[in-house]
Amino acid sequence: MMSWHWLIEWQTPYEFHGHEIKRVIAEEKTQYQSVMLVEFTRFGKGLIIDGKVQSTIYDEHVYHESLVHPIGISLDPSPKSVLILGGGEGATLREALKYNSVEKAVMVDLDEKVIEFAKNELKEWHMGSFDDNRTELIIGDGLDYIKKTNQKFDLVILDLTDPLKGSTSYKLYTKEFYEDLKKVMNKRGGIVTQATSPSFSLEVYSAIYTTLKQVFSKVSASYTYIASFDGLWGFVYASDDADPSSLSKAEIENRIKSRINSPLRWYDSDTHISLFSLPKNIRKSVAENTRISTEADPIYVPA
Repeated sequence: MMSWHWLIEWQTPYEFHGHEIKRVIAEEKTQYQSVMLVEFTRFGKGLIIDGKVQSTIYDEHVYHESLVHPIGISLDPSPKSVLILGGGEGATLREALKYNSVEKAVMVDLDEKVIEFAKNELKEWHMGSFDDNRTELIIGDGLDYIKKTNQKFDLVILDLTDPLKGSTSYKLYTKEFYEDLKKVMNKRGGIVTQATSPSFSLEVYSAIYTTLKQVFSKVSASYTYIASFDGLWGFVYASDDADPSSLSKAEIENRIKSRINSPLRWYDSDTHISLFSLPKNIRKSVAENTRISTEADPIYVPA
């Protein structure tokens, strides 16, 4: 529910956060969703999809750098091929292209109108990454792409919408999907997925971790605070070869210096260490969770 001056964003069925909107800059109603670019009083420009804040100028870099770089620097060798599912703003693509080793970045997004909206209205997010000659943009369903492609990737980034009941997004958080995903990965590759909020859906965050553990031998979870999301946000990384949580501070610093050729606003070795320093209650939930998401019994966020 949204008025002209306020966004009322529900985090659970019994709590919400209110964002004051100074002005609506642009809006688009697509076949799949409602998209708005607004100016928030606190966070500046912000992207809203179906009544939920996706990112803001204030802290989008916190989310996108936390998503991409812990797994990116942990892979050995440094990734040459990247697959991004979702990520319509182009900011995830922007971060992936910072690696001097990357030769190809394939981005698959379902909604062509959102991509056009992003190209025109979200230039501060994508910073020209759609026009990079290493980028291949595909408009289509990520699930179908994974089943049909014969390409292999070093790094797979899942910048997806939350697994909501009534949408198809939940299918991209299941054991079956992760098994299909593994088939398009190179042997020493890795994946990362956004993993919802440990503040509002700790059980879902933990279940994503446990589900990936059924498919990959090395799985690690991180979290950070995202002010515009009004809470903690989680990420889970998986590989049969690389473990970002095991890197030393010196290794992180050396790899950032040798691999990444553009400035980082948030991520460095100290940030990396803090991302994986989970508090006791979250560690306990992750360690004790037995819930596995499957197509027959999927997980959903509460709102």
